[in-house]
Amino acid sequence: MSQLQQNKAPREQTRLQLILAAEKLFAESGIDGVSLRQINIEAGQKNSSAAHYHFGSKGALILSIYQQRMAHVNARRLATLDNLQTAGNEHSVRHIVGAIVHPIVEEIDADASGRNYIRFMAQAIGHPQLDLVALWRQEHTGGLARALKLLQTALPQVQEPIFGQRFGLAFEQIVHSLADREKLRQAEQNSFEIDSALFVNNLIDCIAGAMAAPISPETQREIDRLHQKRS
Repeated sequence: MSQLQQNKAPREQTRLQLILAAEKLFAESGIDGVSLRQINIEAGQKNSSAAHYHFGSKGALILSIYQQRMAHVNARRLATLDNLQTAGNEHSVRHIVGAIVHPIVEEIDADASGRNYIRFMAQAIGHPQLDLVALWRQEHTGGLARALKLLQTALPQVQEPIFGQRFGLAFEQIVHSLADREKLRQAEQNSFEIDSALFVNNLIDCIAGAMAAPISPETQREIDRLHQKRS
């Protein structure tokens, strides 16, 4: 039994079993390659409509997986940001990016099911059934919103729409890079040895560098053109 499954009431236990089963199957076979019936079987449910009863649709189940994980990620992220600000590092781009990345890594490494989580996220992030607006309205996104405010303050030269575009690209890189880390760690024969701590720290360096990169004259011309068009 994973840490996520401990100390749950029967109804919550069933719901969590379905979430973990769906997460595992989505990670292994892709979202489109898995049916609610398969999820029921993987979760050990005798009721063939259990997943539909608890979630209503595959899209709602996808959001529930995200919310389940983000409850833990968000708590860690808020604690990390508290420590960051106590230490006076709230203006450090690298420290802020670290506060975004490390809580995800800790959730992945918490137990065996965490590896399914990041592989699922890599599948889900560009999937049409993932409602991005609903994703940002989930209750456990406060830590990320706080980190983004700190990041914007630390990077006053990177204004909208560039900041938002850069973070969108950065978040995709974080998810897909950490999913690739799992592929490398699970491969039977690696072409090279992967050191997890080195991988994660280098990823943070790359994201921090991309977020703080100077805006080129070419991009600035496009920003000016956009502003003129809107005025």
